[in-house]
Amino acid sequence: MLQQLFWAEVLLKGSVALLLIIFPVRVAAVLGLPSAGNGFWPRLVGAHLLGITAVILLQGSMPIPKMLTPAGLLVINLATAAMLLSVLVLGTGPNTRRGTALLWATTAGLALLSLVEISFI
Repeated sequence: MLQQLFWAEVLLKGSVALLLIIFPVRVAAVLGLPSAGNGFWPRLVGAHLLGITAVILLQGSMPIPKMLTPAGLLVINLATAAMLLSVLVLGTGPNTRRGTALLWATTAGLALLSLVEISFI
């Protein structure tokens, strides 16, 4: 079950990371998220997510995990969900319904992953 959790993390974070790195401005526009006019910030977030994905892949391939654990993933997911939730509650997020719905869905998904990760701690 832990390997399946790692793969879910890899698929979610890895796919978003690659999209943000390759098509930063277009992805922000399609998802209804605010854009700074260039791809610097979306690419930076994509690189961050890609780094987390790489750590998850490395840990998942080790017989005895020595790096990131489900507790580490829990902290990353809760911190990200808390930031997204604060943006949504304060109303400083996207100006479109599509963008707002995406952030709510992402926050809910991260919270759900966190609940699963809690069961492994």
